Amino acid sequence: MKHKYPIKTLCTLLKCSRSGYYDWIRLGRPTHKAHNDELSDLILNQYLSDTRQGIVQLRMNIKAVNGLSLTNSTIYRYMRLLDIRSITGRKPKKYAKIPHHEIPNLLKRDFTATGPNQKWSIDVTYIQTSEGIEYLCVIKDLYDRSIIAYRQSRFNDNPLVIETVKEALTNVPRRQRIGLILHSDQGSQFTSIAYRRLLKRRQVRHSVSYKGSCADNVPIESWFSLLKCESLKLHRLTSRSFAKHLVSEYVIFYNQHRLQQQLKELTPLQYRLSALT
Repeated sequence: MKHKYPIKTLCTLLKCSRSGYYDWIRLGRPTHKAHNDELSDLILNQYLSDTRQGIVQLRMNIKAVNGLSLTNSTIYRYMRLLDIRSITGRKPKKYAKIPHHEIPNLLKRDFTATGPNQKWSIDVTYIQTSEGIEYLCVIKDLYDRSIIAYRQSRFNDNPLVIETVKEALTNVPRRQRIGLILHSDQGSQFTSIAYRRLLKRRQVRHSVSYKGSCADNVPIESWFSLLKCESLKLHRLTSRSFAKHLVSEYVIFYNQHRLQQQLKELTPLQYRLSALT
């Protein structure tokens, strides 16, 4: 169209620089940026199979299903061309560390573990439904990032937290609890006498975040963000039972099907099983 319109006008409309255009004319179109229709269809079909997928999830799933290794930048370029977007959550606000002395912070933001049942993270979030608020308590194993126990209730109270802990400990023999750390924030349920007695009786080490520092318990906070972003916010929560169904469905999806880059591009279940073999 340069015979009809000035180059400057065309470059402005196409949001590119004139120098870049002339470099393209001089060097030719870079082959590594050539559009591949088959690759475009592959990425689009994989995205349409689950529209919650972002760049990293698309890359890992394409590799797992098709055996094709792509870079994040390639996935990003085709997503822009196809006008598809990932679901992203808002990053949590960072807070300064404020020391306290009543219950120790045993993790101190070290969220790594060399095996299962060494470090657990627990917290409660709320889910707004048409029938009222539901409270969800979840425990996450920091070794493979799996959700090992969860419960919902109409009340954000001690029984909700205590029953969740008992459920998580049911499948863990006493000999495997040696040194187990259960980390939480300083919510009233996690500093109550009943909760502290339960952990002491079950030989679990009690750890809490510094006051006002949600970053100290970010593993479980990030999971709540994924749950809401990839499941709950995509539906109209017409009832408490439907919310419970979505949570249960997402826990299964997360533990058994959602690949994670930090787990060698395996699901939490695959990562745990691979460590046992």
